[in-house]
Amino acid sequence: MTHHSFTNGKVLIVVFDGLRPDRVTADAMPHLHRFLGTGARFTHTASAFPSETRVQVSTVMSGHPPASRLLGHGIMGNAFYDPALGFDGPMDTSDDTRMRAAEQHYGRLFGAAHLSEILAAAGKRYAAVTTGKIGNARLLAGRAAELGQPVLSIHGDAVSTPAADFQAVTARFGPCPEMAFPNTGVTAWATRALLDHMIPVHDPDLAVLWLNEPDLSYHYRGITSPEAAETLAAADAAFGSIHDWWEAEGRAKGFRLLTMSDHGHITVEGQIDVKAELAKAGLRIGSAIGPDTDYAIKPGYSGHIAVRDGRYALVARLLETLTDTDWCGPLFTKDRHIASGADALGALPMARINYAHPRAADLAFTLRTRAADWTDPDGNSSTGVCLADNPDIPIGGGLHGGLHPGELTHLLAFGGDGISAGLYETPSGNVDVGPTALALLGLPPHPLMAGRALAEAFEGETVRPEVTFERLSAGTANGYAQTLQLAAVLDAGEKYNSCWYLRDGFRVD
Repeated sequence: MTHHSFTNGKVLIVVFDGLRPDRVTADAMPHLHRFLGTGARFTHTASAFPSETRVQVSTVMSGHPPASRLLGHGIMGNAFYDPALGFDGPMDTSDDTRMRAAEQHYGRLFGAAHLSEILAAAGKRYAAVTTGKIGNARLLAGRAAELGQPVLSIHGDAVSTPAADFQAVTARFGPCPEMAFPNTGVTAWATRALLDHMIPVHDPDLAVLWLNEPDLSYHYRGITSPEAAETLAAADAAFGSIHDWWEAEGRAKGFRLLTMSDHGHITVEGQIDVKAELAKAGLRIGSAIGPDTDYAIKPGYSGHIAVRDGRYALVARLLETLTDTDWCGPLFTKDRHIASGADALGALPMARINYAHPRAADLAFTLRTRAADWTDPDGNSSTGVCLADNPDIPIGGGLHGGLHPGELTHLLAFGGDGISAGLYETPSGNVDVGPTALALLGLPPHPLMAGRALAEAFEGETVRPEVTFERLSAGTANGYAQTLQLAAVLDAGEKYNSCWYLRDGFRVD
């Protein structure tokens, strides 16, 4: 791979949380659509598993999935259960008290080097503005507070870093509007804070704007709803302001512009109470391992289950129960369980989806998905439906966390000086954003990052990464079957498993 040097480079990353790439049309998002036609767009790009937001924040900011052969960031979901922590249930990554306790237990909660640390060590400035939840802001910040880097959260002083000076921002721009469906006011406020305060005042080398739309409206109003259309228009107007600034002054200052979403969405067609269903089957299951509980579940469309002492007999019974249902989707377990025979019970190894971290539960699963279209009462449709164990999400609402292409595939494109415009089909992912940002800043790759710089889009690059594909399958005698396709990218002698697509996980009657 050719070595590239971007002198005095700067990068602005704009994240549209949950945006499905197929929704970026000339009618719905004209400004973003126009930019995609002038930059380098990666068309086969995937979220880390599980495709939940705070996993993706951690992946973008570290260049790692939850687990990798090198390290892994160890954020196993928006919430995750680790028996070693001794909690009475899963730890939500927006729960500051439990996150601090976990930090003390682990020694380091965020297991990989964070971009905030890497940039500070290189003498570069980092800044961010986020409209996401508290956990989003904490994970986006990393060590920014102690390093004097400004990260501004709409949730106020207690969540923003001191350097962001939340009070000064609100004194200038007024208080952030209340959250709503669609969240157009918050989107506009955060964009103004970025362009009129964060960039001119702090002069960052790397700046991030993380918008929580269209994710919020997709979840609670649906992918095809009028609120989703309104929020896409508002997000596009925000991007139009950013693009105008970039063309007027940002580009001349050395900024490359990277636009992305962290995941997509599919539509909920029904709800299942997994904990209740497993209890009906006779499994002693609860929120935490205890004297009368063999299984602890973190429920959801994408969930996981810890087993008392990791006993294989209990894992086997769990797999036999799940694969005998018509609502269970993909199943993954630890290598030691695979070695004991879990593959014959329908499970695939967690290691192959970069999830085999010491904090991982014994079983990771998602509920059933289908490639069918969801059509709303007005006749609008979107591809991909799923069952859910998320009572707050309505039927017809959007969801993500699994491996269906509609939720796994995300938007990724960047442009500016030294970037060759065009469509790039090389498998890529959120794991590659951090390494690419470092390259655009003129910094060497971090030696432990699992992702790679997407250098095939750099001007003058003639070598293309080599790609190989592998297909994994598992099934059972009672008719359960799942198939997974993995893509491995060979780049400068290094192998990256940064993209995978689930083809199906289902019970055949």
